[in-house]
Amino acid sequence: MEKNYIKMNDNKNYLSLGNVFRLIKEISKNKNTGVQKEIFCSVFNVEDINTTTVNNYVTGYRPIGVLYKKIYVDLKEKYVEDKDVFVDIVLSLISILDDHIYVKNENSLIFINHNKNLKLLCKELLKIANNDKHIEKEFINNIKALIESNNLYEAIIEFLIYSVLENNQPLYIQNTKLKVNKYELEAYMKVKLLEGVSYITSMQELAKKNNSYANAELGSLEYSGLVSGVVDYKKSYDYYVKATISDNPKACWMVAYMILTGKIGTLETHYDIAWSYLNRAVFLGSAAALNTMGICYRDGLTKDKKSDINKAREYFRRSSELGYTYAYNNLGLICEKDGLMDEALKYYKISADLGESWALNKVGEYYRKKGDKKTAYIYYLKSSEAPYTERNYHSYYNLARYYYLLGKDSRKKGIEYLKIASDHGVRKATSLLKKI
Repeated sequence: MEKNYIKMNDNKNYLSLGNVFRLIKEISKNKNTGVQKEIFCSVFNVEDINTTTVNNYVTGYRPIGVLYKKIYVDLKEKYVEDKDVFVDIVLSLISILDDHIYVKNENSLIFINHNKNLKLLCKELLKIANNDKHIEKEFINNIKALIESNNLYEAIIEFLIYSVLENNQPLYIQNTKLKVNKYELEAYMKVKLLEGVSYITSMQELAKKNNSYANAELGSLEYSGLVSGVVDYKKSYDYYVKATISDNPKACWMVAYMILTGKIGTLETHYDIAWSYLNRAVFLGSAAALNTMGICYRDGLTKDKKSDINKAREYFRRSSELGYTYAYNNLGLICEKDGLMDEALKYYKISADLGESWALNKVGEYYRKKGDKKTAYIYYLKSSEAPYTERNYHSYYNLARYYYLLGKDSRKKGIEYLKIASDHGVRKATSLLKKI
């Protein structure tokens, strides 16, 4: 999928993060070339960032990643309870505007609300907001009132939250490679939405007519064992292969995935087929395929059988930008392997916030080892409540071992949880059950 981005830092019709950066730079007395990096670190309250990321966001070529959006999601939640939560960020921005370092004290809010350069920044941003057809009149009127009453602190916060979280910029022209056959799709959706008990039978009839959506759906159903009650990878593979004829991204990825995971054939005999379909799925924009490609480069499942962590990281990053939870897990694992546990935890928490069971259990383990058993329990419990097809059963083991086996009243439940974990291949649970 190809995206031709519109630069958002020189377009005065959009209240984008790129324009926020541009105006701060224009107003600032600091004209050093590195000021963009300072602005970025101040806005997101981080200590350091690579220059490429800064340039992408400043010019508006790259949409803001989930990792940085998450910073503002957390800040926005805290802001409801603690209005001072943005003081350090705003003071840091004023320090750039005035080219003078300011430190937080009891008079910081008064100083912020009477800073001339901050007022100028807010007025210039308001001009852009007035030109932005995506912005509601209520937002503009609220900002006007804040500026007129010299409440510059809340005004700049509104601008930052909007440009980071609510604005869909940068806009882009997307040339998608996805082919949509409206007649096939209409026939498929009629069955999907209107059929009752004859749903699968109707899908099979559609598949016989080479309906790619029906073939892909049946591939998924056979993979999960929901047609006959027994998983049938061969039938699933055959359905997916038929769906690939119409360039169905998921089908292309699944054909590759089933070979790479040993469910169909062997890598020795089917590798070229897998690699071809995987590349096709990546070309079609599949987030899952991007993640799988990252795994291939990480683990050396390439034609030359050599690993390339840099390429792996890039594919995981691209997949994560599409919101694919497993890509965040893989980025976290790379950081953890490099000894960067704090960085890894950021990725694990994003995945956990998206409800991914393995990450929830992983974050739970982190807090347990830190001695925060209350928080750990919450994460373990959420992990155990994930959809059963995606559930990480180590969470049952952890709940049993660290919570339910500790008291007489909960011991029965602890043993029940150990049995569930053991039945799903958690060896530690099996071992502990034998001891009990």
